Amino acid sequence: MDIKTLFHNLREEVSCLVCTNIYTDPKQLPCLHSFCLHCLNQWHRTSHGRDTIRCPKCQALSRVPESGDLKDLPTSFYLNGLIDVLAIREYQTSQAKCGNCDKSSSESSYCFQCCMFYCQECVLGHNIMKSYKDHRVLALKDFEVKDYEDVMKRPVFCPKEDHNKEELKYFCKTCEIPVCQICVTLDHGGHNMKLIKEEVEIQKSEMRSLLEKQRRNLQAKMKTVNQLDEEFAKLMQQAEDVKRDVQRLVDNLVAVIEAKKQNILSSLEKETSRSLDLVTERKTEIQRQITAIESSLENADKLLTRSSNAEIVQLKKSLDAIFEGVSQTEPINRSTESLPAGFIFKQNPKLLETVKTDDIGTLQILQLTKANHVICEGKGIEEGMVNCEAQFTLTSRNIRGKQCYNERDHVTVEIRDKRGRECATEVGINDCGDGLYQIKYTPKDQGRCKVSVKINGEHINRSPFTVFVKPFQFKPVLSFGKKGSSLALFNSPTGLAVNARNEIAVADNLNHRIQIFDSDGNYIRSFGKVGELQSPRGIAFHNNGNIFVADRSSRIQIFDGRGGYIRSFGGFGRLDYQLKNPWSLSVDSDGNVIVADKGNSLIKIFSHDGKFLMKIGGQGSLKSPMHCIQYDRYLVVSDSGEQCIKVFDRNGNFQHKFGKIGSGDGEFDGPSRMAVNKSGHLMVCDECNHRVQVFEINGKFIGKFGTKGSNLGEFQNPVSLAVLGNGRIAVSEFSNHRIQLFE
Repeated sequence: MDIKTLFHNLREEVSCLVCTNIYTDPKQLPCLHSFCLHCLNQWHRTSHGRDTIRCPKCQALSRVPESGDLKDLPTSFYLNGLIDVLAIREYQTSQAKCGNCDKSSSESSYCFQCCMFYCQECVLGHNIMKSYKDHRVLALKDFEVKDYEDVMKRPVFCPKEDHNKEELKYFCKTCEIPVCQICVTLDHGGHNMKLIKEEVEIQKSEMRSLLEKQRRNLQAKMKTVNQLDEEFAKLMQQAEDVKRDVQRLVDNLVAVIEAKKQNILSSLEKETSRSLDLVTERKTEIQRQITAIESSLENADKLLTRSSNAEIVQLKKSLDAIFEGVSQTEPINRSTESLPAGFIFKQNPKLLETVKTDDIGTLQILQLTKANHVICEGKGIEEGMVNCEAQFTLTSRNIRGKQCYNERDHVTVEIRDKRGRECATEVGINDCGDGLYQIKYTPKDQGRCKVSVKINGEHINRSPFTVFVKPFQFKPVLSFGKKGSSLALFNSPTGLAVNARNEIAVADNLNHRIQIFDSDGNYIRSFGKVGELQSPRGIAFHNNGNIFVADRSSRIQIFDGRGGYIRSFGGFGRLDYQLKNPWSLSVDSDGNVIVADKGNSLIKIFSHDGKFLMKIGGQGSLKSPMHCIQYDRYLVVSDSGEQCIKVFDRNGNFQHKFGKIGSGDGEFDGPSRMAVNKSGHLMVCDECNHRVQVFEINGKFIGKFGTKGSNLGEFQNPVSLAVLGNGRIAVSEFSNHRIQLFE
């Protein structure tokens, strides 16, 4: 906080939290909170503590000084300075009380050494005293920002009354306290003393390290709090999701049951309506018959009463005919045969029992994986190499020891040196989704480091792991081949390539053929002869299985995996599709073929069937390109004409270059073919320096291996290299007529 900002809340800064007044004799507790001495004494008496005192602000518990007197707590000189700053600020607009004569005056001065205010008369006496000749005195009205800062940084004097305010110039290492010259003489004889200005630099460095450690700790805790907040929100959301899922299921069940209820009620309604219609229809018919019978009976009764004998005799025949017709329309049981006997509801007892006994679902409470159920395996928790990728795996298991997976598990890895500093590149954690985590990192410094592996914030078994990081190096494993023309022998081998089966293809330059070996250097097959191949120099495997070969005839020939000729493209010339002394080949991530057209000072890119696509160079940007490979989003070119490596983007735009002629680290004498190792580092054959150099893409030198010679691990003109699937490096030597493997 700068002094101007401090002015805005200065009174608050110098007010005691307990009494709310300006500090008097401020003392500092180990928790770094300060209070008035008399406030601390009163607080201590009422807190029932004897050997300890609890901070009134943060409640941290601290031991009282060995003397038992709180006055022996450290004095807050910082606060004393702030109190003087406040007084100076306030006295500029009021009267200051002279520290010598107690007279109040509006024309006062301040002594930086005495830490006292003086009136105009007393300041004259102060200034003429010989013992005060080095004191700095300034009128209050003349104070500027820098002067306030000087008040804050004024020398600290010995608090002992009989030491005449001697400055604390020494630090007693034995007692771990600052002392004055008198203290040294009287109380600290034979103790380990250092000038306080020297000791402060040491302690500042240690405190910075401590603060940095605590800042990291704070960041980790804040990160944990954020994670817990996220977890809280996630749990709340999951609870709401579960409630919604339960309600949705219940609603669906109710809807299904309601639909089935409606089906039954609808069927009942239809059947009831049909039956009632039948009953009504039959009732109407019977009522019609009743009316007819009643009418016939009425007429017959009248005739019997009024008619003569002769008429009655004749009437009998008519009545028989009338009642015979009525009897045929009488209701019979057949009239109700189509009516239901009644309605009942037969329950489904199985369904009811299922609803009663079975749950609509279960609530599953997911448990995070316990740290003691997790194991780590791999070399990456035992050893590593500077600037080389180290790997290990983490496997989460359940209580029965079976591999299990919980998507809510949170795996973290930290790599730190013995001083607690990060000493590796960003850690990569690949969650395989089955309880297996693949972890990789690249150490930056040699020596011992600690690899801390946690799951859900807890260290797993044996974490942190102690890993010994070795200096960068490649060690030779084997070599194969020597000068000759028989199978498995070489005559100035040049280009190398490795396919997905880890087969090593060698451009056997002066034997005019391609030879193929397995990853241990055992001969497999060969193809080509004089006339078919003219001093093959560049070779590349395509991901479709074909083999591309560049030779001295300025063409690129395409062969199948067994060496059968397919076609060729190129031909001598300066046109885009033509070549002039093509030196090497590579294949990019799109399957295009990159040709170092050395004679035309260009890099040319063709499709897999030989169609020209683009070129890089021109206008002198490349002098003698030896090789070009893709490195992530870049194209990297080795230019032996300028003894450097040039980096372009995928569109051919120049980005930067590194290297120059020489034999030092990062310097070249004939940079030739290149490759990218498993750690993502660029490896360059430095042909005439008889070595391989390793870089980051920005040109930072990582390491080197090889010296001039013919023994294992030594080189005579290394011209090409390739990386096998197991991380081994194959290097071809033009003058030693062999291939070496390194790991």
